Amino acid sequence: MKNNEVKKICVVSNTHWDREFRFSFEKTRYWLLRMMDVTLEILEKDPDYTSFTMDGHSIMLDDYLEIRPEKREQVEKFVKEGRLVIGPYYTLAEQFSISHEALIRNLIFGKENVEKYGGKVGTVAYTPSSWGQTGQYPQILSDFGLEKVMFYRGISHHESKSEYIWEAPDGTQMLASRFAIYCRYNWTFEVRRPVTRDRKWGNKYIWGKFDEVPFRPADKNIGGLGYEAKSPIEWYNPDGLKENIYDLLETEKGHYTTPVFLAMNGADISLPSQYDTAIIKEAKKLFDGEIEVELTDLEGFWNSAEKYLDRSKMTVLKGERRSYLKEGMWTKLFPGTISARTYLKQKDFNSYTGLAYFAEPFSAMTQATVGKNNNDYLKRGWRYHIINHSHDANGGCAPEEVCQDMEYRYRIANDIAEIVTEQAMSDIAVNLSPDGVDKEAVQLVVYNPLPFKRNIITELAMEIPESFGDGIKIDGVNLQAISSGKSSVFVDSQWDGALVMGSTEHKVFAEFTDIPALGYKVYQIKGDEHELLHISGIASNNTLENEYLKVTVNSNGTVDVYDKKTDVEYKQLNYLTSQGEVGNAWEHKAPERDRIYNSTGVNACVSVIDNGPLVGKIRVDYKFAVPIHCDNEQSETLVDLPVCMIYTLEKNSSDLKVEAVIENNAKDHWLRANFHTGIKTDYSYSDSHFDIVRRDVKVPDSTGWVEQAFGMQPLRTFAAVTDGKNGFAVMPKGLFEYEVFEDTTMALTLLRACKIKLEVADKKQVDPNDYGVQSQGKQVFEYALHFGNDDINTLPNHAAELFAPVKCAVCGRGKGTLPLQASTVSIDNKKVHFTALKPAFDGNGIILRFYNPTDTEQVVTFTFDKAPYALYRCNMGEDIIEEIANPVKAAAKKIVTVKVVWNEQ
Repeated sequence: MKNNEVKKICVVSNTHWDREFRFSFEKTRYWLLRMMDVTLEILEKDPDYTSFTMDGHSIMLDDYLEIRPEKREQVEKFVKEGRLVIGPYYTLAEQFSISHEALIRNLIFGKENVEKYGGKVGTVAYTPSSWGQTGQYPQILSDFGLEKVMFYRGISHHESKSEYIWEAPDGTQMLASRFAIYCRYNWTFEVRRPVTRDRKWGNKYIWGKFDEVPFRPADKNIGGLGYEAKSPIEWYNPDGLKENIYDLLETEKGHYTTPVFLAMNGADISLPSQYDTAIIKEAKKLFDGEIEVELTDLEGFWNSAEKYLDRSKMTVLKGERRSYLKEGMWTKLFPGTISARTYLKQKDFNSYTGLAYFAEPFSAMTQATVGKNNNDYLKRGWRYHIINHSHDANGGCAPEEVCQDMEYRYRIANDIAEIVTEQAMSDIAVNLSPDGVDKEAVQLVVYNPLPFKRNIITELAMEIPESFGDGIKIDGVNLQAISSGKSSVFVDSQWDGALVMGSTEHKVFAEFTDIPALGYKVYQIKGDEHELLHISGIASNNTLENEYLKVTVNSNGTVDVYDKKTDVEYKQLNYLTSQGEVGNAWEHKAPERDRIYNSTGVNACVSVIDNGPLVGKIRVDYKFAVPIHCDNEQSETLVDLPVCMIYTLEKNSSDLKVEAVIENNAKDHWLRANFHTGIKTDYSYSDSHFDIVRRDVKVPDSTGWVEQAFGMQPLRTFAAVTDGKNGFAVMPKGLFEYEVFEDTTMALTLLRACKIKLEVADKKQVDPNDYGVQSQGKQVFEYALHFGNDDINTLPNHAAELFAPVKCAVCGRGKGTLPLQASTVSIDNKKVHFTALKPAFDGNGIILRFYNPTDTEQVVTFTFDKAPYALYRCNMGEDIIEEIANPVKAAAKKIVTVKVVWNEQ
C-alpha cells in the first residue's frame, strides 16, 4: 500500500501491563499506582484525551483500587465514558498451559469486572500475550459477543496481510488482525519517542542528557537490578514529526488491507504521555486535507477499517495459530513456554482438576439433590487459579519471587477445591436416608464426578472404629489388602472440641462396579476376620499381567508391553533422554555439538511392591548420568540423576500407569521420557481446548526463517499415534509438551531446565541467577501409557477417568431422605467430552458444557434420576438462549452449554 493510499491514522494509546514479570506483583503494583495516577490526572485535565486502553484485561483496576480506594469514583466515571477501556479479559492468559474452562471463566470474570466499574464489554478481543492461539478461540469469543480478535504470536507475516478472517474448527469466523511489522509499538517508537525523548529505536541511555535522577541501590548486586529514572523528563519537540509519520507509513506499507492505518501508542508497563494529544493535534495540522489523524480505541479502528473490507476477498486462516515466524520481527511463537517450569504446569493442572472435576461436579450434585451449593467459594477458588494465568508468569518466564507467589495461589485454589468438594460430599452423606440402617453402622460412600457409569479400582485409607475388630469386608466389593494396624483418630466438633476415637487403619485396593453417573453409591462396612496380604496376583518377579496387557520390566528400567487385543508388542518403552539446553524459558536452543544421553544402558534394581488380583506394582531404581551443566557446550563432568519408576497395572485395564520420581541434580538440560511405538504414521493427535487436533509429524523446513521450527507440540491430557490398526497414547498429568519423530518414537517432556535470560523488546538479556527454572531437586511426574486402537475421539474421556477418579468417604448413618445410590445426570455418548458440570451461577439448576471433537453431528441423551423442569441452551456466560429438548444435538466441533433446572426460571 503506498503512502498516498492511507486515508486515516487511528492512534490507540495504551499500556501493556505485565501484572508480574520482571518484578514481583507487589513491586509491579507500585509502578501500577504511578501509571494509574498519571493516567487519571491526564484524563481529568485533558478532555481531548478521549481514550486510553488498559491492555485487554481488568484485574489491574482491582489491584489499583485496593491501594487507592478513594479513586474508585473517578475510575468508574472514565470507564463509563469509554475513556478508560478495560476487558474483555480478567487476566491476559497464556493459553496452551491452561485449561478449557479457565479460558471461559476468565471471560466471565472479565465481563463481571467491566460491568462492576460501569463499563460494557465491546466487540474486540485484544489478546497481546499468548504464545500461539488455540483453535477454538473464535467460537469461544463469539459466544461472548466478541466479533474481532487481535494478536501477533502464532501467525507469520507470509500467511496473510494484517487483516484476515480467523475460522474455528466448527466454522465460526471472526475478523482478525496480526498488526504489522512493529506489532503494538509502531507509533510509540517511530513517532512519540522522537518527539518526547529525542530517540527512535535506539536504547542507549546517555547519563545527564535529561534533567532526571537515575537511581540504583548500591549495597546489593542482584541480577537484573538496574537504574530507575525517578523523575523522568519528557522533552517536546515536534520538528520532524511529519517525516517520522511518513517513515512509519512507508515501513509498514503493504501490511494493512485498508486505507486505515493502526498506530499503537504504548509499550510494556508504560504511562500515557502528557503530550499525546499535542502530537495528534500537530499531526492533524501537518496532514490536513491529506490524511485524517484520530485518537481512538480499538473499536474505533475497526469501525473505520471494516467499511473497506470485502470478506469474500480476505485470507481465511483456520484452526489454531501456532506458526513459527518466517517473516517479521519480535513476534516469534516462542513455544518453549509450555515446557518451562513444568512443576508450575503440574500445579495448575491439579488446581484446575480439583475445581472443575471434583468441587463443581459434587456441588452440582448437592444443588440438584439438597439445593445447596458453594458458588461464592467456587468463584474465589477460580479467581486464585486464574490470577496465576498472566502470560509471562504462567509461561514460567518470570523470576523466582513471582513463581513463589504463584505456588501460594495454587495452594489456596487447591484448598478451596478440597473444601468445596468435601463439603458437598458431606452434604450428601448427612442427607442419606437412615431407613433400614443401624445406628452404629459405618458406611462408605463412593462419589463419581463424571457423567457416565463407572467400574473402577481405587486405593482407600479408612479409619474404622476399633469395635469392628481387626478385619473388614464390604458387600459387593473386592478388596486387596495393603496394610492394617491399630490407630486412633480425632473426631472434631465445634460443640464439643476435639475428641479421640480408637480405630483400626485399613489400607486397601477396592474394586467398585456400576458407580452411578455424576452420582454416588453407599456401601455398608462390616467387621470380618483379618486377611493376610495377597502373595500372588498381577505381579510376578519382573512381570505385570492382566486380561489385556503383559508388561515385562527390563533390567534397564524400560518396559516391553504385549497388547493382547491387537497382538502387538512394544519394546523398550519409557527410557529417558537428556540433551543440552542453552535457550531460555521462551525457546529451546541446543548447544554447540549437542550430545543426547539416554538411559538404555543403565542397570536397574527391580522389585515388586504391591501384588494381588486387583493391582500389581513394580518399582525400578537406577542412576542416569548426564552433564552437570551446559554453557555454550555441555560439561564433560557427569552427575547422576537418581530415578525411581513405579509401574502399576490394574485388573481389566489397558493402561500402564507410571510414576517417575527423579532427583534432578543437573542444570541446563532437556529431560524427556521416550516411547518407540513402531507405528508408522504422518500424523499425531492430541487434545487442545474443546478439540482434538491432528498434527504433522514432519517438521517444516525453516531454513532462512526468522525463527527455527521444531517438532514439539502442545497437549492437554493425551497425545496419540495410530496407523488404523494399532494405537498408542500417553496421558500425562500436567505435562503439556510432546514430540513424535519420523522414526515413530514419541517423546514426552518431563522438564526443560534452563536459564530465564529476561529480555524486554530485544533490548538486553538479563540473567537473574534464578534457580527455580532449573527445576532442581525432587521432581515427580505421572503419566499413563494407553494401548489399543480406540477411537481417538473417546480418548479425552478415557484420560478424564485417570485424572478424575472416584472420591470416597466413611460416614455414619444419615439423617435425611436421599436414597443410598443416585445419579444426577448420565450421558450415552462417550465421543463428546464434558468440561463443566457445575451449579449455575444464579443458583437455579446446573450447567453442563461439552464439546464434540468429531467431524460429524453427535446426539447426546441425558438421563436424570430426578426429572428436570426444563433444559435450556445457553451461551458460555450462562445466559439462556432458548429451551431445548432432550436428546441434544451437537454439530461437528461444536461447544454446547446446557442449563438444567428443576424449578421454573
